[in-house]
Amino acid sequence: MQTTSMKRSAVLVASALGLAGAFFAGAAFAAADQRLSDANDAVTKAVALLKAAENPDSPKDPFGGHREKAVDLLTRGQSEIQQAIAFANKPPKPVKPVKPSKP
Repeated sequence: MQTTSMKRSAVLVASALGLAGAFFAGAAFAAADQRLSDANDAVTKAVALLKAAENPDSPKDPFGGHREKAVDLLTRGQSEIQQAIAFANKPPKPVKPVKPSKP
């Protein structure tokens, strides 16, 4: 009974340490500017607003195809923002030590 309890405690402690380590490692490499995430959120909201927009005067093609094009361009732009965030969050490559030249 006591061994099972000790195993559970060890697993919980190991899990907690692993989560803490992952958090601090993530904090160390989270180099992306918060404004990129804010821009991503703004684009998401803009796309939702465009999709919800209505023009009752022209039910067949309410915005002459411009709304759809704007949604497409914003979606492509959002993909670029997400790629920028991923690039900024990559851990830096370790610097290789310079080998001394042999005389």
